[in-house]
Formats: sequence, structure tokens, C-alpha cells
Amino acid sequence: MKVGDLVDAFRKRFGAEPKVIARAPGRANLLGAHVDYSEGWVLPAAIDRAVWVAARRARGKETRLAALDLGEEAAVDVVEPAPPVAERGRPSSWVDYPQGLAWALGRRGIEVPPIEAVFGGDLPIGAGVSSSAAVEMAFLVAWEQLAGFELDGIERAGIGRQVENEYVGVQSGIMDQFASVHGREGHALLLDCRSLEHELIPTPEELVFLVADTGVRRALASGTGFNDRKSECFRAADLLRPHLPGLFTLRDLEPGDLDRLRHVLEPPLDRRARHVVTECRRVRDGAEALRQGDLHALGDLMAQSHRSSRNDYDVSIEELDVLQEAAAGAEGCYGARLTGAGFGGCVTAITSEAAAGHVREQTEAAFEQRFGRRPEIHTCRVGDGAGVVSAS
Repeated sequence: MKVGDLVDAFRKRFGAEPKVIARAPGRANLLGAHVDYSEGWVLPAAIDRAVWVAARRARGKETRLAALDLGEEAAVDVVEPAPPVAERGRPSSWVDYPQGLAWALGRRGIEVPPIEAVFGGDLPIGAGVSSSAAVEMAFLVAWEQLAGFELDGIERAGIGRQVENEYVGVQSGIMDQFASVHGREGHALLLDCRSLEHELIPTPEELVFLVADTGVRRALASGTGFNDRKSECFRAADLLRPHLPGLFTLRDLEPGDLDRLRHVLEPPLDRRARHVVTECRRVRDGAEALRQGDLHALGDLMAQSHRSSRNDYDVSIEELDVLQEAAAGAEGCYGARLTGAGFGGCVTAITSEAAAGHVREQTEAAFEQRFGRRPEIHTCRVGDGAGVVSAS
């Protein structure tokens, strides 16, 4: 999306100029599938696909929002926001992300003014590149500018997670918002989801992400098993804790402990625990591979991560497996794995600028042969984190 198009849409809808334009990127997660809510380590990178918000203070009491990519509009009360989704007895929708921000900020004693806003972007929605977190962070940056308050990156990420967990009802961790806020062009982000200590690790200049979309969508707050996976991890930790008093989450479990105590965990909890333990190890190994510029080693770890996500965590589907196998098997691809929550969405492959076209063609052909349709494949690079584009 071009900023000029966003401004034109704002003028057409509200008959005025926006006072702020904010941007927040999506992310690709190289390693660290489903371990952030167990306080493990993750290795995401912000990408150069994003959500943009153009906004100004509203003259009335209503906040009026226009979602350009969806062709929808809504009016909400941010002074007295609607209660969380679970208390309303209906599925969540896009409006719950900005409305949830007002609710979460209000619980911290920060009142936000009603606004008029249009937003849109070039992130595929519901595909596993963190479009919801990008919406949250873009609106939060815009509100900070319009209301005159300022939060640091950790506070922003925490508020976004609160929106997901307590307002929308998705029991995710903090990785998506953290990557959207703290990302930096040319760097991946090694994040300890317990301490929130993080390290920016340079990425090779030739690194390109191919984000291959299955076209299968999932609503994480209901029906996919996403929240069940978090519950299973917490249940496994509860069962292990009497035998390992220092264990708080599965992140604290050592491989030797898991082998010794596997009998304590009934299926599928034993496999869920094994995924978390091995994925945390893969993240730290992957960070070291990236420090050394060894994309082949990183790619091997991504393949292991995909297999573990499929076999131990049960979050893959056939479409994801076909994309991953096709991309990983193409000459010039270093590695590929499902990205995001799974249950649909995308596979992320890492390759070079020179090989990207060939990897794309091979992946498209294999998917079309199996399913009779071509997947949408986005070429992305490592981008910057959220911020104000312009303000007046």
C-alpha cells in the first residue's frame, strides 16, 4: 500500500487531512513455534509488509474506523469500550483490536480520545505473519501521537498481548507484538519470552523470505485447537512440577528430565512437551547459526521445526506440508517451515535474491499439481519496526 492512497482514502471518507500516519510491520518467525506462551526463546524478524493507520481526533464521541482491505466500516465507543469478546457471546472481528486497545489502555489508567481512522496494508490477513499484532501496534502508535502519551517498546508489546489474551480471547504469547515493535531492518530478533531480554542479530544481505500462503484461514479464538495447545502445555508443566520443583513452564524442562519423566505425561502431553524442549534448543542453535552467517544450518533447523510442529504439536495441515516440502526441496532454498500458529496460513522459506524466482516457481507448481490452484507467494525482506511515518 502506498501512503498516498491511504491519505486519499482518509480525505474521501472524513473530508479532512489525517494528523498522524503510523505503520507497524508483520513478522516472519524463523524458529520458535508455539513456545512464547511457555516463556521460551523465539527468533522472529520484522518484514517489509505492514499495516498503516491514518488518523485524527474525532469531533464527536464516536470512534469511526474504516478497514480499507475489507471494505468495512464501524463506529465504536473507546471511552466506555464494549466488554471482552467472551462476555458478548459472538466471534471476534477486526474492530476488536483497536477497541481492545482502548479497553487495555483504560485498565492502565490511560484514556484515549475518540478518533477517525482508516487503515490498510499489504499483509495477508490470518495467514500467520501476525496481521493482528500489526493492527494493534499501528493503532497504538497513532493513539500515542494523538493523545500525547508515550510507551516504551516492552509496554507496547505487553498491551498488545493483553488485547489478544484478555479481550479477543487468543491465548498467544508476546512474540508477535514484540517483533513488530522492536524489529530492525537487516536484523533478526532473539527474544527470551520470560525475561524479555533480546538481541538483534544481523542477517545476510542476500536473505529473502518467501511467504507462501495456503489460502486456508483459521480463527484462533475458536475452533482450531490453538488455545488447547497452551492448556496442554500448562497441564504438562503441572504434572511435572511435583518431580521438578524448580519448573515453572516447559521452558525449564531439560531433555534428560523429559526422558526420565515421560511416564508422568499421558499422550499427547508427552509430545507437546518434547516439541517445546526441542524447539527452544533449535532457537538458540539457530541464533548461533545466524551469527555465523550459516543459512544452511539455519535452514536445517527450520526443517526440524516443521517436522516437530507437525508430528509432536499437531498444528500442520496437508497444504502446509506440501508447501514446505516443495520449497525446501527447491534448489537455492535454505529451509522452510510453517509460520505462525499453523492450522492453515503460510509457510516461510528462506532463500537468496538470485534463487527466489526458481524457489517460487517450484513451490507454486507442486502446490497446483496437488490442489488444482496456485498459492499466493509474497516476497519479503527484513524490515523496520513500528513507528510514526508522519505527523502534523
